Amino acid sequence: MRFGYLACLCALCLHWGVSSADKGDPQPGSTSAASLAVALLHASETPGSPYLLQVDCTDQKGNRAFELFPGGAAIWNRRSQILLTPAARSDLLKRLLERGYPGFEDSYGGRDLPVKSAAPARISCSIRIDIQGLQKSSVQMAGGEQYAPLLELAAELLDEAERFAGSAVTPVDLGDALDKLSAGQLAPQLLQLRFLELPGPDNNEPGTLLRIVGGQLSRQAYRQGHAPEAPTLQPLRQADFSGLLAALQAVQLPGLPANLWSENQVELEVQVLAHKKVVLARRFSRLEANTQAPAQQRFDKLLVVLRELAD
Repeated sequence: MRFGYLACLCALCLHWGVSSADKGDPQPGSTSAASLAVALLHASETPGSPYLLQVDCTDQKGNRAFELFPGGAAIWNRRSQILLTPAARSDLLKRLLERGYPGFEDSYGGRDLPVKSAAPARISCSIRIDIQGLQKSSVQMAGGEQYAPLLELAAELLDEAERFAGSAVTPVDLGDALDKLSAGQLAPQLLQLRFLELPGPDNNEPGTLLRIVGGQLSRQAYRQGHAPEAPTLQPLRQADFSGLLAALQAVQLPGLPANLWSENQVELEVQVLAHKKVVLARRFSRLEANTQAPAQQRFDKLLVVLRELAD
């Protein structure tokens, strides 16, 4: 049975390779169906292979979504963390292969049908994968013709992930989420952060834009009114993650005022699952530097940590 399964998938890889050749050379930056099929096949047979998979669908079951990170942790319905077993992660890749996902178009639907045509249900779904340096997404837009294979595949992937929702971890607020990150109950990839600092109005030097998303840290110079420079990307080191998390907890982030004082223009946004905190700091005309002294002092300490990460 195993040999037959692999032989069938190899035949599909060959078919996609021929189909891609018939359509001409792939466009720059695109992923060929054959290359993706080979990557999916290899990862499905190699437990622990890292990949990122995002599925979002609004259908008869309502809106369901998950984002699976390397390692097995996933965001379920944007509110909870679930943990998939290695076997389940491999099964997801096999479903992508069996359903022909590598050969799907980038998008389907989106145009209204003639008035006399039977109107399909207004379903929208998307599937995106990032694996072995290859990326592909396929989207079913609401309205217009519905592509059943994409809708069925999305439903199957969501049903598989939903099996693990019974043991989901769901923080009640941002403070609880930070505590659970610190305790290891939530995966580090769930911490999202955006930190922008621009010099004061009399300083023409560029500012800094720092982002943390999915366990990746990006830094880039930023000048207001200009396109940002290309970011430098790297995995967020465990030591940096632990230090940042400790700083966020020490300053009592959830309790900080939304507006604080700063000589520079500062925007800070921190999110874990559905819980978000935004702080804006600049020379507010009705806010003095010592108006909220305890909170201001805590925020200034956090700025030191953020600037070190941004350097």
